[in-house]
Amino acid sequence: MRFIKFVLLVVFFLFFMVFFVQNQAQLSTMLELKFNMFTLNWQAQPLPFYMVVLIFFVLGALFSTVFFVIDRIRVGSICSDAQAKARSLQQEVDALKAKQSTALATSSFTAPTAGSPAPAAESEAKA
Repeated sequence: MRFIKFVLLVVFFLFFMVFFVQNQAQLSTMLELKFNMFTLNWQAQPLPFYMVVLIFFVLGALFSTVFFVIDRIRVGSICSDAQAKARSLQQEVDALKAKQSTALATSSFTAPTAGSPAPAAESEAKA
């Protein structure tokens, strides 16, 4: 799998290098960005088009990384809360099972007292 990823990365890199070499004149065209709104007038220094594309690519990658890190932290927090709740519920189930087995054990091992009828007499009386 690593080999396939490496080969795909090399092919990807080769594809974009050929694209860049074949379109170098168009990508090297100087681009001047302006922003005029009300009293705010902003003008960037002229940059080659490929530089503008690279800058916005890097900014997009940074914003995406920040978004996914924040999302990963949120999901991790939700998962931790769910695991803590599952542990507490499991402890509650275990406690109830132990209580039930203790109750069953004590009721099945109790010997009839002198005043109570024998178990066979109880079953005959019920029938």
